[in-house]
Amino acid sequence: MATISFDPQKLIGPLNELVKVQIPETSRLSLNEALFATQQRLKDEASRVFKNPVPFTLSSFKYDKGKIEDKRVVGRAYVRDDAPGGNAPSRYLNPQIRGGPAYQTRFSRRLMHHTTVTQIDGRRTTAQQPGTMLAPALRSGSKVRINRYGNMSPGQYTQILSALSGGASSADLLANGDVMASQRDQAYTYLDELALDHPYFKNRFTNYGQKPGIYKIERTANPNPKGPRRLTRFYRVMTERSVKRNEPKFRFFDISEQTVTKEFVQRFQRRILR
Repeated sequence: MATISFDPQKLIGPLNELVKVQIPETSRLSLNEALFATQQRLKDEASRVFKNPVPFTLSSFKYDKGKIEDKRVVGRAYVRDDAPGGNAPSRYLNPQIRGGPAYQTRFSRRLMHHTTVTQIDGRRTTAQQPGTMLAPALRSGSKVRINRYGNMSPGQYTQILSALSGGASSADLLANGDVMASQRDQAYTYLDELALDHPYFKNRFTNYGQKPGIYKIERTANPNPKGPRRLTRFYRVMTERSVKRNEPKFRFFDISEQTVTKEFVQRFQRRILR
């Protein structure tokens, strides 16, 4: 968890000892105002540093109001550490704050550890390889459903998980490259490098090259009456790539410490001089 705590007593250096003892409540109120200002500053910085951050991320910066403990007033600023049914902001922002490997989302962990698919050559593989990440193929003309924040829509993530889960799922390919006959006309599958080398896939991907990842399968009516009734098409919606290592770019600790220190001293002095 990204957390920073503050003790106002350490920030009231210029004041005499008598004043420090007499105004613990002033310290508490001033700290609360400083923490609120810090929360707003962190939101502004996140909007500047991150591209189209979702509201959930911007609202994840929290603070505990100051309280008096053993003649001291203490408070803290932190990043939310819970997200029922989703990814906790403190975890997916941690690589941006401290640096390190990109966060593996619940989506990736489920594919990597709990989901297997049948490749066209009969091999059973996990739907994501260890040490990799799946990035949406956010390009013009792709089959990715993009929301207003420029990300793959949550509904499409859910559809992919549903399609890839279970034994004989829509991810299972027959030897001719078709999906299980019992499945719908639209499905998803995971294709690794060996699968893409299969003769069936040769010359089937004319755009953007053949890369491991999640592919959307669409079966459409064949306009050629002499050919098969349906044509099977594969569209890459997520690309598998090595997990990247992030450099720290969101200065949570520096911003929190600098803002609280500056705002607390100013607000404390203003209150005591009233």
